[in-house]
Amino acid sequence: MKERYQDENLVWIPLVIISVFTFPFLLKGITYSYKYYLFILNLAGIYIILNVGLDLLSGYTGLISLGHAGLLALGAYTSAILVDNIGIPFIASLFISPFIVAIFSFFIGFPALKITGMYLGLTTMGFGFIVKRLIIAFREWTHGAGGLEVSYPILFGFVFKSDWDNYFLISTFTILAVIVARRVGNSKIGRAFMAIRDSEQAAQAAGVNLTKYKMLAFFISGLFAGLAGLLFAHTSQFISTDHFDIILSVYFIIMILVGGISSIYGAVLGTLFIIILDYFLVPELKEFIQGFINVKSGDIQLLLFGLIMYLFIIFQPTGLYGMWVKIKIYWKIFPFNPRKVIFKKVKRRIK
Repeated sequence: MKERYQDENLVWIPLVIISVFTFPFLLKGITYSYKYYLFILNLAGIYIILNVGLDLLSGYTGLISLGHAGLLALGAYTSAILVDNIGIPFIASLFISPFIVAIFSFFIGFPALKITGMYLGLTTMGFGFIVKRLIIAFREWTHGAGGLEVSYPILFGFVFKSDWDNYFLISTFTILAVIVARRVGNSKIGRAFMAIRDSEQAAQAAGVNLTKYKMLAFFISGLFAGLAGLLFAHTSQFISTDHFDIILSVYFIIMILVGGISSIYGAVLGTLFIIILDYFLVPELKEFIQGFINVKSGDIQLLLFGLIMYLFIIFQPTGLYGMWVKIKIYWKIFPFNPRKVIFKKVKRRIK
């Protein structure tokens, strides 16, 4: 029998999916700037794919990674080279590129067998620097720091040339990524990940193979990052080292922390929240702050995001999704006091 506060049905999921695919038509009818908004939504969708994988690694398994900007870059350049230089079809790259990135992510995970926390984060951050140097070193393939033009994605003969077309492509893969991540999180693998996060000693005593599941967490997270990088490259049509700065890895961590770490839906909410904040509210705040003090635009952005992360960690550690769950529970038991309800249940059982 299901508990009172568990989700009894998921009827809302088909409604969300329908809303996602009908939203561009609504947007087109109400504003002439719909192309700009679609560009932002496409970027949010790509980051959601990466962040649900990062949440399985950092949220579910407790392994901090500051190298996912490097994995994103690796997926982008791998697909660009395979499709445009070698001539592999885009549909084949959809399988090959994420797998190659996952292999790299698997090897990055070896330090996780010995170290955790801040030291693991610094180790993975070093991978981001290595990828950036490799892109510059292999300029014959990558064009170095000058950037690389990438072809349009082509699926079943259809060429995705505009942000409008890309929206439906990215949204489809975003929805699939969230579904797969949820399935993984609720499976035996997800429970093993959470056991490692809570206590490695207890997990090992319960029969969880630490080596196997830690490496698997990095591999799965690499698959999501590789897919996100592939979509980023082919839908933006241009990539360079400037797109994959180390700050981007911190940006991803902020997204899952704000949304609610160890929650797939939280990763989605956190990504949308930060993207909307970055593209709509931050520019206005930058102008306001620069009216009083003379500081660089990038410094203001870092200051605001750092402040947001600090406030969420102190006042709302469960993130936006945790906030939503609390509100939902409150309205289920309103107008009764939750503590009184629980006390009455316990008292009846004692009698």
